[in-house]
Amino acid sequence: MSPRVFGALAMGLVALTLIVACSRPPVAAPTDSAGDTPAQPGFASPGVTSQNSVTATATPLTGASVTVTDARYGTLAATTAAGATCSAQLSVGFGFYGERPPESLPQLTASSAGIVRWSYARPRVPRQTASYTVTCHKEALTGTAFGSIDIATEPLQATSFSTRVTVEAPPQVPLNPDPSLASLRDAVAAKMKATLATEWRNATRALGGLTVVEESSDITIYVVAAKGTSVHRLYEPDGSQDIIVYVSDRFGPQSVENSIATALHELGHIWCCYGPGTQDGHWLTKDRSPNLFGVDKYGLMTDPVTCVTFATVISCPNRFSDREMTALGFATFPPPVADPCVVQALSLKSALDATNAQLATMKTQLDAQEATLTSVDAQIRAIERQYPGGGYPPSVVVTYNALVAQYNAVLAQNKTSVASYNTLVLQERSQAAQLNALPCDAS
Repeated sequence: MSPRVFGALAMGLVALTLIVACSRPPVAAPTDSAGDTPAQPGFASPGVTSQNSVTATATPLTGASVTVTDARYGTLAATTAAGATCSAQLSVGFGFYGERPPESLPQLTASSAGIVRWSYARPRVPRQTASYTVTCHKEALTGTAFGSIDIATEPLQATSFSTRVTVEAPPQVPLNPDPSLASLRDAVAAKMKATLATEWRNATRALGGLTVVEESSDITIYVVAAKGTSVHRLYEPDGSQDIIVYVSDRFGPQSVENSIATALHELGHIWCCYGPGTQDGHWLTKDRSPNLFGVDKYGLMTDPVTCVTFATVISCPNRFSDREMTALGFATFPPPVADPCVVQALSLKSALDATNAQLATMKTQLDAQEATLTSVDAQIRAIERQYPGGGYPPSVVVTYNALVAQYNAVLAQNKTSVASYNTLVLQERSQAAQLNALPCDAS
């Protein structure tokens, strides 16, 4: 079965590998001066109680017997002779994608109480029964114990999972790194490590939980100094997955902010979006989510995810929509927290709409005044043309003076109206400039 990827086609296949544990052959104990029969090397029973079931077999060895006391994925402890030198081998099957657990653990010297304990990296691996071998030596004596650990890997939950961000080369994909993108890659990786946990919480309306770790993660994000299509890779047979974020795409180098939004999008693919109404992990339709505005109004999982440039600021979607929250496994959730920038934009937009409404009303008044002035002026000019030398009859004088008085009164009103209109125009321009300067929109 081929790996499933979203955003690009996974390239290259490798066989699944099971690490085979090796142990040092037992060394026979010497006979003593009385000619006693040498003690026989063997395996000590661990007798472990833990969250993972453990099975082991053993036969005690005089002076260097090994008893495993704790065997869980990530932890291994045993008791043996004080001062014995101990080593351990692990056999843990790893997935097609993801990181590998260690094959061997560092050599330790048992304490005065005869205790050795290892804590080791435990990246997410497929559900399985793994095995271990512990071998201890003291002088000419050797003891060995082995057993198994049931690793019960459960599906990832958006409420609590761990992520490792690295600039290492991702496995199973050919790369052509661009040295000129190295500084951008490093900046993106640093920003992810610093802010991704907060960004995930904000994107999921304070319901999601992501922890950035240096090892033993649930999923690894590889930040790559190359041009390509960022992708979430999933190998369905074993459930292993990872994410590759390219810092440059077909449009050229991306901003740090855009790369963070890309990481949120690819993380969303762990759960979203599959089934009716989707294709290749994306929604087929852009359905607006209530209380989301601007670049966020359709959520994070549309194709393509569109960012908007405001002056020198690039704004990208960073909030999951209602249907995406459901896909992430949240049965109930609050409305999205209002973005302060959007709140300000909505306030300015409301004020701007009110100003434009006032301007429209005043424009109607100005048009009416100008129409009256044009009509009265025409009547005055008609009388003046009828009596070019003056000498208006008394009745015409009354009419003429009344028209002049009307004209002057309307003209005075018009001047006041024009002044008020121009003041509103300046106010409208100021409000529009403030709205356009915001790195968000309220559409």
